[in-house]
Amino acid sequence: MFVLAVNSQTIPKWKMNDVVKSYSGKNDTTYVVNFWATFCKPCIEEIPDFIRIVEKYKKQKVKLLLVSLDLPSFYPAKIASFAKKNNYKTNIVWLNETDADIFCPMIDLKWSGAIPATIIVNNKTGYKKFAEDQISPTDFEKYLNEAINGIAADKYMAPMNDAEVIKYPKGESIGESEFLVFKSNDSSVYSITAGKVKTIARIEGMTVVMIENESFFYTYSNMGSTKLKTGDMVKANQFIGYATKNLDGELALDLYKNDSGGNYLTLTKDNFINRSDKKLTDHSIDSNNPQ
Repeated sequence: MFVLAVNSQTIPKWKMNDVVKSYSGKNDTTYVVNFWATFCKPCIEEIPDFIRIVEKYKKQKVKLLLVSLDLPSFYPAKIASFAKKNNYKTNIVWLNETDADIFCPMIDLKWSGAIPATIIVNNKTGYKKFAEDQISPTDFEKYLNEAINGIAADKYMAPMNDAEVIKYPKGESIGESEFLVFKSNDSSVYSITAGKVKTIARIEGMTVVMIENESFFYTYSNMGSTKLKTGDMVKANQFIGYATKNLDGELALDLYKNDSGGNYLTLTKDNFINRSDKKLTDHSIDSNNPQ
């Protein structure tokens, strides 16, 4: 479906349905779709970096599509001329849409219509990242690596002793990603990553702990108790509280991960390894001297 933009005859008109279809293939390709315009300064600043970095990763099946949101009067000649002048040797289409209230939510519900805007998708690894802002080269390459390798390439210690995943529910989604539920005979819960306690919430007898680390948020739900408070610093593998029983009467913990943009990120059982120390008995919590 992609056409290399070289002249005015090679820039097709697309509807947003065409754009969505272009990155919806069930394969291991990482798709980068960037919404831009010739009059958008931050767009013009980031596109050369996108092209350069995508070329670097082309052997890892990364594809870039530039979707022009220029006015109809710019199509096709002015867009093609601009692309040729700036050496945009990548796939370019022009969005033949007028109602942003309809086409923006097709990409992401948070998209206000501002540009630049970029969506990065890898359907095999379950990665989906949307950004309504200019992306630095460093962050862009980081997102590509996450997309290629899976959203949580890190191997975390399981959050409970002898924990096993009891379900990875397709039908109980949050946003567009699922969550993990761990079950254990030991109610002790440990942090899977270091970070700062961002939020402590108590909802109908359930305690929720959110820990922030490098712009990612790790949320532990269905906890029965914790002595942590907002602002505490925790270390990876630190005891942080106790899980409570779920509706099935099992000691269980729900675990979510999302980024600073509010995108929920898919975790699977492959992201976790069994805890190496199954004899942990010190269940104290000391934020100044984490156990």
